[in-house]
Amino acid sequence: RSTESDALFAWGLAATVASSFVGGAGYLALADTSATRMVTGSPAGWLVFCAYTAGTSVGLLVDVRLMAARRWGWLVGRLALTGLVRLPLVPLDPGISPDLWLYHLMLAPLAITGVGAVPLLGRMGAGGTRWRRPATLAAVARYSGVNWLATLASQAPQFVLPLVVAQSVAPSINANFFLAWTVTGLVFLIPGAISQVLLVEGAKDADDPGAPTHHAEHRARDALAFSLGLAGLAWLGSLVVGHGAAAVLGDDYDQLARLLPGLMLAGIPWAVTSVRLAEARIRRDQLATVAITVTLGLGILVPTLLFVPSVGTVAATRSWLFGNLAGAVVAMATHHRARRRAAAQASA
Repeated sequence: RSTESDALFAWGLAATVASSFVGGAGYLALADTSATRMVTGSPAGWLVFCAYTAGTSVGLLVDVRLMAARRWGWLVGRLALTGLVRLPLVPLDPGISPDLWLYHLMLAPLAITGVGAVPLLGRMGAGGTRWRRPATLAAVARYSGVNWLATLASQAPQFVLPLVVAQSVAPSINANFFLAWTVTGLVFLIPGAISQVLLVEGAKDADDPGAPTHHAEHRARDALAFSLGLAGLAWLGSLVVGHGAAAVLGDDYDQLARLLPGLMLAGIPWAVTSVRLAEARIRRDQLATVAITVTLGLGILVPTLLFVPSVGTVAATRSWLFGNLAGAVVAMATHHRARRRAAAQASA
């Protein structure tokens, strides 16, 4: 929570908001699909989409800030709030089209809690913002540029896939998918949060030349085991919860029993990807970072755009699983490559 970190955070906020508005507007200008036409009908639609993009991106910076300060209660509270607030609002009829309502419901809580947390960070004990030039701005800009592109590649499917589904299936089927997708998103936050903690702690070790290397290895091993265990339990639980939820909610949600386990199964490879990606960022392996995230993103987006419009939710769950499996394979390959290089350097 030093003055330097406060300055870096402030400049990070400015860069994030500016790039989000430019990137969001550029995407809407270049992509002419049924999903984008849903929000490009007026200048207000463009502005709201860019604001959502900026707000969710700011939320990621807030999460890292809370992790660095070890304010786990605030972190978990924000993540839980953004996920849980959406579930009871799904059946609400606000007087707009169901597709547009789900679009706002999916993005608005993330953006609002992300932006709203910034002025409260000081009270949370997680530092603040200082508008001065950081001494390490150039190095941070190079490192963050690569990771920004990597994050964009890996996070894009989480926004595009449900929008494509919403435009490709009947509203009743989309309601099933959105409910399963929301629950899956809550579970996927856990390996993501674990990997962020690993990244923060690993970065501290990297800045300390005297830190033992075996501590970082043990920490990564524990994080991977914990993430895999939780992902496996979540998938097993979804086999029961899917049928139970369908029975409670009625015949309109009978597809939950199929959709929820199919989406949850991807959590197992995601647990591997998230931990190995954090390790790549700790060792500043930009090639591995880009390879993992681009594989993950394209592995989901390409089959989604090709098959979901004609096949529906079956293609969506398979695309989600395929992309996560592909990302995990590349993550493991780059991890083994890094270990071999480290072993060769140690023996030289």
